[in-house]
Amino acid sequence: MRLRFKVDKLIRDKLPAMMQAQGLSVFTRRLDDAEFVGRLKDKLVEEAVEARAAGARADLIDELADLREVVLALAEASEIAEHEIEARRLAKRAERGGFDDRVHNAAVEGEEAGPGVAYYLARPAQYPQEER
Repeated sequence: MRLRFKVDKLIRDKLPAMMQAQGLSVFTRRLDDAEFVGRLKDKLVEEAVEARAAGARADLIDELADLREVVLALAEASEIAEHEIEARRLAKRAERGGFDDRVHNAAVEGEEAGPGVAYYLARPAQYPQEER
């Protein structure tokens, strides 16, 4: 009896041949530009979740390499040069800093009508209000 599994995700170019060599039938298609960008964004999240779960150093290196591959592919598909990303990274670092000091923010508090509070109110799923 043959078993079939739903995959429904972007995969690396050489994987279909590798799977076929293992005796699997692989059902693929080439994505158009818009779907490719969308699937790369999905892949970015998938790889980030895997990096988060990585325990051993070697596993983290593998997942960070996968993340970088997806970032580079997404940039190219979106016609963004690597130097543009690096320039923006450096500008944001100059404006906001990096992560060198390992700062963790547990919460923020402000007056309801205050200018800083609007940002958090506009993102309730990301920043739920705490009961006081």
